[in-house]
Amino acid sequence: MTTPQAIRQLNETRALAALFRAGGMSRAELARSLGLTRSTTGSLVQSLLDAGLVRERPEEEAAARVGRPGILVEIDGDGAFFIGADIGVDRITALAVDLAGMVRHAVERDFRGAGCDPAAAIELTARLIGEALAALPAGGRVEGISVAIPGFLAADQRTYHATILGWHGVEVASLLRRQLGIDRPVLLENDANAFAVAETYRQAGREPADILVVLIENGVGGGIIAGGRLYHGRQRGAGEIGHIRIGEEGYVFDPRRPGRFETFVGKDALLARWRYHGGTPATLAGLLAALEAGDAAAQRTAADWGRWLARGLAALISTLEPQKVVLGGSVSAVFPFVAEAVAREVEASLVEGYPVPAIETSTVRTAGPALGAAYLLHQAMLSMDAQFQV
Repeated sequence: MTTPQAIRQLNETRALAALFRAGGMSRAELARSLGLTRSTTGSLVQSLLDAGLVRERPEEEAAARVGRPGILVEIDGDGAFFIGADIGVDRITALAVDLAGMVRHAVERDFRGAGCDPAAAIELTARLIGEALAALPAGGRVEGISVAIPGFLAADQRTYHATILGWHGVEVASLLRRQLGIDRPVLLENDANAFAVAETYRQAGREPADILVVLIENGVGGGIIAGGRLYHGRQRGAGEIGHIRIGEEGYVFDPRRPGRFETFVGKDALLARWRYHGGTPATLAGLLAALEAGDAAAQRTAADWGRWLARGLAALISTLEPQKVVLGGSVSAVFPFVAEAVAREVEASLVEGYPVPAIETSTVRTAGPALGAAYLLHQAMLSMDAQFQV
């Protein structure tokens, strides 16, 4: 049986979510949005004001709105904070997001992740999380800590596999709790999934979308947004698209699993192809500079990369039928140079008449997985949906 207290908590959560999406509403607008009476809504707002979760915007700031000005209620960013981190191949990032969804502090350090000692990576992650926590207002309410990792949860639902880091069966959450000296849950999420949340979270509440987000760094991962919701799969391993086989042998050789998508389009593969064509310096920045200058070897490299990207995307589009494909990660900076060719090849690869989605680059930059990790916690607080609960 649903108790009056549970109903009130649900309505308070709904009110916070509505205010977050709208950016500020009058009590009358909020009542209409929630389908509640003005008196009930006024009581909810007062409860949220008392808890420090919302604030009133002075009347003069509301005068720019159409119609009769009134006092607006909006999210108080200082009401709660959410810590997100990302353990990547090249760097580790930590940041703090406030209740209004704004990044309040971010810090990152270069880190050689491939083949690293998990304990060293987790120690640095904990140190950066500590810096983010220290930068928050004294007494700030921290709702949780969430960490993005380039891997997936093992079948035991406790340990993590991150092949690109060389990690197998690592108890990441317990190691982090030990380093941080806390006895509360640490949420873990695949980095591409977290990136997909960062890319789409602000759009939530609008028309549900089907979006494939492809994160291209040293490895390649996919975040699948279906009907506006992040799709995890049965054991939270959905989206490992970098491991699908699209050819016989990639630009970097993998003796165990040759021809995988990421061995053609990941950063290591791209730079190997750049070296093959005689490009120097063999760095991503060097390639991008050469592309800007119209260098022929760089253009051949980008064209090769684009053909294999199109082949992989066509297979994924045929399987998932997304409305849009968003490319993120550092390597996505190559895409604008070959966008038209990729779009033509994808369309030619699909069955005639099959819906061709837009393919575009992300507006989220380096901190995307860490931002998405924090947003998952934010969503948990503003949602009664069990899939987002920590």
